[in-house]
Amino acid sequence: MKQLSRRGFLRTGVAAAGALSVAGCSSVSIAKPAVYRKPGDRLNMAFIGSGGRGGANLKEFYDLGEQVVAVCDVDRGRLDHSANVVKERCPGVRKYQDFRELLAAEKHLDAVVVSTPDHMHAAAAIAAMKQGCHVYVEKPLVRTVWEARRFAKVAQACGVMTQMGNNGNGSDHQRRNIEIVQSGVLGDIREIHVSTDRPIWPQALNRPEGSDPVPETLSWECWLGVAPERPYKKDVYHSFKWRGWFDFGTGAMGDIACHSMSFFWRALQLGEVVSAETVKTTERFTETYPAATTVKLTVRSAKQQKPVTIYWYDGKTQPADEVCPEAIATWKSIGVGSTLIIGEKGKFMNGAVCMAGEPKFRGYGQHEATKDIPVTLPRVKNHHWEFAEAIRGGATPYSHFDHAVPLTEAVLLGCISQQIPGELAWDAEACRFTNSKAANALLKPHVRDGWEIG
Repeated sequence: MKQLSRRGFLRTGVAAAGALSVAGCSSVSIAKPAVYRKPGDRLNMAFIGSGGRGGANLKEFYDLGEQVVAVCDVDRGRLDHSANVVKERCPGVRKYQDFRELLAAEKHLDAVVVSTPDHMHAAAAIAAMKQGCHVYVEKPLVRTVWEARRFAKVAQACGVMTQMGNNGNGSDHQRRNIEIVQSGVLGDIREIHVSTDRPIWPQALNRPEGSDPVPETLSWECWLGVAPERPYKKDVYHSFKWRGWFDFGTGAMGDIACHSMSFFWRALQLGEVVSAETVKTTERFTETYPAATTVKLTVRSAKQQKPVTIYWYDGKTQPADEVCPEAIATWKSIGVGSTLIIGEKGKFMNGAVCMAGEPKFRGYGQHEATKDIPVTLPRVKNHHWEFAEAIRGGATPYSHFDHAVPLTEAVLLGCISQQIPGELAWDAEACRFTNSKAANALLKPHVRDGWEIG
């Protein structure tokens, strides 16, 4: 099978995300135009958020040979560690606690990597784009639908390269999955079932009373950023325990769905959400996501007339056995963490296929229906390399905003349904729900004075 060269893969442009209306969004004021580099140039990069995924992203780009110019983290305790990681080749890294100060001081950046809690993605990334910086942003791209639409508009206006940090998009395995599904061998897709073992952090809880002293190393003001004021509580939000809180995170669905839904989103050319409904849930709470839910999304596909129904399961739940008897026969369980695609002619799961009438799944590399499906997509070194090469004139990354924004928006609509009971009908063009004022109130973030999103 002949493999396409990376240079032969055409840039996809703006596509659906750039064409989406951005309700309530102002025009874009650009402080500095974006600059693209020549092949072989080293990129000057800054990192906003250096713990957790931030530390991993820092190491990935450093190992690729890029120049780490500055790091920013609200917790000073992490800054020295980050600088130490890159000191051999990048001594003198400048350190900041406030991303606004970093962007004001660093005038020669090529790219910025944003790995903060979800609620700060849009503020930091949009400010960086308006300074002419290309941006790599951890998943989910943003926390609210309004921010997703604004992100698309600003990125398009600024002409910057963007990449969402759902790393599997850079793997050969993921791209082979896309080739299998988009080939049409499964026929029209009826439904898709996606599950996760998340959350692995506290949620389904109420806000604790009182406050605790803020650690000397932590800027609680910068940690809150755009979010409403609230007192610091030890081991409640910072660090890693923020994902389950509505004001800061997007729960299990926001954390994982941008990974697990990405390949079939592209393969089926999914786009406009029709409706979102949480059809099963544990107890709902005022400020945090439930412990376990099943979410139903209905999404239009450019590849077929009928919409596709996506079922999302979190909290270590999974589809009932009767959803796919062939999976039970093959693995004795559908399993938590799996993605099951059910088409009119066949099913796809765990890198295996089962055509209509067959009792069990077989690996797609051995199955006669799929083993000779041609390679049509470019292969890359990895997700981070793909972003860096795009800035040096390479092909548009797979999680550029034309893919990442519509995917993120769909995930966020599912997150809203986890907070609001009933089926929520979505009008994508108007960027609003047609049957729920309460759900519409969750589309746009609360933003504190001084932390405006550009």
